[in-house]
Amino acid sequence: MLKAPRYYHWLLIFALAIIWGFAFYLIAIALRSFPPLTLVTLRLIFGAITLVIVMRIKGLSLPRERVWWGYFSLLALMGNLLPFSLITWAETIIPSSQAGLIMALMPISTMVLAHYLVAHERLTPRRACGVLLGFLGVTVLMGGQVLKGIGGGSLWPQLACVLATVAYAVNSVYAKRLPEINGLVLGAGSLIAGSFLLAPLALVVEQPWTIEVSVTSWLAIIVLGAVATGLATWIYFFVINECGPNFLSIINYIVPAISFAAGVVLLSEPATLAQFFGLMLICIGIAVSQPRRRRQQRATEI
Repeated sequence: MLKAPRYYHWLLIFALAIIWGFAFYLIAIALRSFPPLTLVTLRLIFGAITLVIVMRIKGLSLPRERVWWGYFSLLALMGNLLPFSLITWAETIIPSSQAGLIMALMPISTMVLAHYLVAHERLTPRRACGVLLGFLGVTVLMGGQVLKGIGGGSLWPQLACVLATVAYAVNSVYAKRLPEINGLVLGAGSLIAGSFLLAPLALVVEQPWTIEVSVTSWLAIIVLGAVATGLATWIYFFVINECGPNFLSIINYIVPAISFAAGVVLLSEPATLAQFFGLMLICIGIAVSQPRRRRQQRATEI
């Protein structure tokens, strides 16, 4: 039975949005020295090391059953390797803002998949309305210019971003359908599996031992791995297990909202009335999409 989101779940969602939002800056710094496959591999390795250390401190251990490593490998493929590769390739052709808008489709993909595959995550008119309002809010917040170029010659990279959103949605729904396991162990296992899957390809294709790496790039990749991958993966699986994939998917609306607010407050960037309207739509959409579980539980108790 899924839990109704509590205040600490919302704090974790906002923390995850900030961490993943800051990750784009760290990726840009790390790319000054590391090629893409090596970057992702090191990101997974440092993330795995971080979670294994925390796991050992808490007295937990990885499962020995072979079937679990199949689960971990599929989670790594759908949640890390496939979407990371698709988005990175797509952003070499289309603007990042357009990719960001397409990524906001993830709650829609998650909502449809969860309806059929996860108990207590049914697609209701209220939830569908909330998700669509959130997507409309992201579109307004980013501005109409981001819609230019949809289709046409950029169709394939746009479809790659759409496929990445489906991969993320499948990953979050699949994680909820696994046998019960500690979220920390699940995160560590998936990052270890991802490291072993990608490392051979990075070694063969990019030969990272020939690369000269700056201190700032090393610091960026360590923080990217430990925080934006390790800690973030732990939070990710914890929230999915507690509140389900639909609740987690709203992070794709929160990230652009936080980015907009930070730009206005911290960088004194100009803000139009339309952008404030888009932010309002995002907030309304998030509120509408959340089911009223507490009222349902009280009615059942009575």
